Amino acid sequence: MGDINIKLHRYQIEILKKLVRSKGLKFNQLIIEGLESEHVNYHLKQIVSFGFVHKVETLYTLTDLGKEYMNRLDDSMEIVERQPKVGVVLRCVRKNKEGKIEFLLSKRLIQPYLGKVGRLTGKIRFGESLEDTAKRELFEETGLTAKSFQLEKVYRKMRRREDGEYIQDVMFFTFLVMDFEGSFISKTDVQENFWLTKDEAMKEDLYDDLVLPESMEVPPLIYVENDGIAEGY
Repeated sequence: MGDINIKLHRYQIEILKKLVRSKGLKFNQLIIEGLESEHVNYHLKQIVSFGFVHKVETLYTLTDLGKEYMNRLDDSMEIVERQPKVGVVLRCVRKNKEGKIEFLLSKRLIQPYLGKVGRLTGKIRFGESLEDTAKRELFEETGLTAKSFQLEKVYRKMRRREDGEYIQDVMFFTFLVMDFEGSFISKTDVQENFWLTKDEAMKEDLYDDLVLPESMEVPPLIYVENDGIAEGY
């Protein structure tokens, strides 16, 4: 799979612009005015190697990756638009032997947000359902499975430097997760996992937006947009 965020030469973008308006073009139809054919051929081979174009018999056509690249291209600046990432957040809760509510939290051992404590999160893979992502992330990060995954919030987190430059923009789907099984993994190369009560958690270096509702019932689905200064990024 190629890199959708790769920076292309302007001649390569010109070739893609020709192809985006057709179902396939021959080489001589891709010639750029004022550019030698060998130079056009060089740039064409480059975007073929990037996975944006392929040749079917005598015609050059956009691949699915090439179509997505052109779909994201900002024509005014000729750059691929940055878009929010999409992920899941897991609000994992249980009652301990004393009947107190505990939260499954993790401490980051890498940048960004080195040392910050918060809920488990993970990116949604292309073509993967939200719940499947939640199940996969729980197992990969903690070794646990759960019987209950309930979507409770759509949450957009945007963080910027003090000069206004945005450095984080993620759309999260938050799941309430309960009823756990499996062998718990307390530490990996990138994070440390632990169960904490709310009082215990408040002693940690928490993410600025972390709240710990102790309810084990799903409220009506809500959407929250949280825009703030990045702390610890």
